[in-house]
Amino acid sequence: MTKRTFIWDFDGTLVESYQAIHEVLVLLYETYGLEFDQDWVMDFIIKESVGSLLRQLAAENNLDFQDLLAFFNREQEARDHMINIMPYALETLEWTKEKGIRNIIYTHKGDTTGQVLERLGIAPYFEEVITSANGFKRKPDPEAVDYLIEKYDLDPSETYYIGDRRIDVEVAQAAGILSINLGQVDSEINRKIEDLSEITSIFA
Repeated sequence: MTKRTFIWDFDGTLVESYQAIHEVLVLLYETYGLEFDQDWVMDFIIKESVGSLLRQLAAENNLDFQDLLAFFNREQEARDHMINIMPYALETLEWTKEKGIRNIIYTHKGDTTGQVLERLGIAPYFEEVITSANGFKRKPDPEAVDYLIEKYDLDPSETYYIGDRRIDVEVAQAAGILSINLGQVDSEINRKIEDLSEITSIFA
């Protein structure tokens, strides 16, 4: 019997971290002397990604993307204590355990991800955690997902990337797997959900 696998995004999907991200972006804009349009910036990162925002800032203001990314990652990790588990995440993870569903995390967050998972009490649910520290190309490049498919001999028709942004749907599509997403509309490859509790009903 093929084993169903969930590959999870982290920020905005498993955990609520946008308060911390907002703080960091305010500080980043201030540090680099940029004008911070809160509504535009937060809307952009939810629809796109922080990485896309930093690339755009670098290009428009003659800044180094890697410097901006290092600043963001350092300051975000300093605020890991502000991160809380998303509603219904624990219940959904417990359901996956009962159903024998494999859980993996693939996130752009750094190597403190494991510490946050331990603090929140959900680390044992995950077979592997891939972060930016692993060195894979950033989403939507499918390199990390391709690695997981090969490593665990995953069936793409039984493998889902669970996220909250367009980039999460795009990485699923690029890797040839399916998508469940909190923010993006229904499509041929994506199932939109309002909260994580809906995942159990999809597979009822």
